[in-house]
Amino acid sequence: MISLDKANTKDSNRYRQSSIWVDGVEYEIKTPFPYWIAFGNKIKDYKSIDEFNPIYKDSIPANKEAGLLELFKFFIDDQPLPRNMGDELNIEIIDWIIDSEYIYAAFLSQYNIDLELEDIHWHKFRSLFKSLKGHVINDIMSYRTWIEPKVYKDEKKKQKAENEEHNLRKQRWELRKEKIKLFEMK
Repeated sequence: MISLDKANTKDSNRYRQSSIWVDGVEYEIKTPFPYWIAFGNKIKDYKSIDEFNPIYKDSIPANKEAGLLELFKFFIDDQPLPRNMGDELNIEIIDWIIDSEYIYAAFLSQYNIDLELEDIHWHKFRSLFKSLKGHVINDIMSYRTWIEPKVYKDEKKKQKAENEEHNLRKQRWELRKEKIKLFEMK
């Protein structure tokens, strides 16, 4: 299985955000996407706040809780336009580990980017990821977020009832035809 959460050591994309501010002090952070995929996996059930120390380049803030909050803000890269990634429904649309092969293939196919060889800034990676079109990963995400509309459920029930009624009428008609045939035979 391809692992997207192992980062190279080369640094890139100096023009994008590469630091966070905690209590008025700027802290340089590692921005390649593998660090942030690992961050996303750890944030779900971390045991110690120190698990996030490797994301800092040089120094670690004394106020680690505030630092973690700023790291999380960097991770979610909140944009002013509405972008539903399943948060409202509490659905996990993407699993970076399970889906890594599909993500890898999509990036290679659409952008000719080999994610095992290139360290892309996390925000650039997310932008490219959100723009993927026509790949298996898009289908997987659609399946995970699909919710049967209530109207559709009601329509299915109505259609089922109509089908049962139609079948019942058909059975009655068949019985009548048999009775008529029996009567005509006498």
